[in-house]
Amino acid sequence: MKRIFQNILSPVVSGMEAAGGWFTKEVHRFTITGLSRSGKTMLFTSLMTILKYRSEGKHQCLPLLRYLPMELVESLRMEPLEGFEMFPLEDHLSALERGQWPRSTEMVCGFKAIIRLRQTHKIKKHLLPYTDVVLEFIDYPGEWITDLPMIDKTYAQWSDSCLAQQMSPPQKYYAAEWHRTLLNFNFDREPTLMVAQELVWNYRNYLKRAKQDGIAMLQPGSFLLNCSGFDWGEDGFTPLPTDISSDESHPWTALFTKHFIAFQENWLKPLRETTFRESDKQIILVDLFEGLNHSKSHVMQQKETLSHLADVFAYGQKHWFKETFFRKRSIRRVAFVATKADNAPRVYRSDLYSLLQDVASSAVTKLAKNRIAHDYFLLTSIHLTDLGSTKKAVRYTSVDGDYREARFDSLPPFITFIMDEDNYPVLRAAVPDDYLPRILSGVGMDKLFQYLLED
Repeated sequence: MKRIFQNILSPVVSGMEAAGGWFTKEVHRFTITGLSRSGKTMLFTSLMTILKYRSEGKHQCLPLLRYLPMELVESLRMEPLEGFEMFPLEDHLSALERGQWPRSTEMVCGFKAIIRLRQTHKIKKHLLPYTDVVLEFIDYPGEWITDLPMIDKTYAQWSDSCLAQQMSPPQKYYAAEWHRTLLNFNFDREPTLMVAQELVWNYRNYLKRAKQDGIAMLQPGSFLLNCSGFDWGEDGFTPLPTDISSDESHPWTALFTKHFIAFQENWLKPLRETTFRESDKQIILVDLFEGLNHSKSHVMQQKETLSHLADVFAYGQKHWFKETFFRKRSIRRVAFVATKADNAPRVYRSDLYSLLQDVASSAVTKLAKNRIAHDYFLLTSIHLTDLGSTKKAVRYTSVDGDYREARFDSLPPFITFIMDEDNYPVLRAAVPDDYLPRILSGVGMDKLFQYLLED
């Protein structure tokens, strides 16, 4: 009877699988969104490593994850995501083995982890003996994020808003030399390619210096990447003084308007359609310590940047018909994640959580208009700190090789609690020799997975 039963059902099951696995496959696609140096690369490296070790039964990773019980995992395999370069996991693990942090992402890439679960239901296990849970991830340079709000602006609008932003802290300090260049530049000169490149080069130098010191909202961020796909040397542009940008007939305004439109049409819009509209769940990474280490105005700009992000992604409710037949996805769940959480002593984790909520508040207000579910998490991709001599201290190995202790008087739970002269330590930690167990014991990974896998 069993053989007869299987012979009857075999064509049915084969037909289901040939039809795309609609009845045996569960797909979750995540976009990891974060500014430059927010920890995306290390998070991806940790994600892939943890999934691999957990599926192979080598380590009880993600202890709180109920959705993918280890005893039901039959296999796991990693594959490239169609249309994207494969995430270079082995290169990153080799870098960690050499004591080097993995290089930041400069090109879009993706991967999918296909986890095969054994069916436990008495009837279903004969019909469909397994279920494939497919986790799809997309990674891209953080510099691209800040460019998306430029899509719906004219060149004059962007130029004016960009200069106005540079006149406010914290950018004002870094933009001083660039503003002197604008003030002294002779705009009666013909905008030849060589002269335009001179101006663009000066602007790019400002962007590079500001980025190095933790400025988040820099446009165009794509100019900072040599492999971005847009030739900023030939088609670059900069903001111009208002009296020039407001004159559409001015040769410099005409040239930069042309280049700006080319940037929108040939780079930004295709980028948004192919990369940023592909997910149904989004993880937004924020390195609060990067802002706290500099100033209150840096943290305020992180809040402003997150608010801008809520305007440019495709958010909406689940629509089975569109997703199934037209492959149209809208982001319906968002997780705001404070990375490098173990930089703070445990006694201050609640303050860090509160500050994350404050920094994300403007973005959350916009998401609420589309009834988008959201949550907050503290995350550690690789556990770099140990308990200190007091509950307000942590110990870590510095890049100089010393085992040091960092002490915190407090952490501000709200932006308004930060004094203008305050700054907080950022731990410049070395790659630990025992990096693998520290990855497998990362803080918050199981809770984040549980949240993202639930509908």
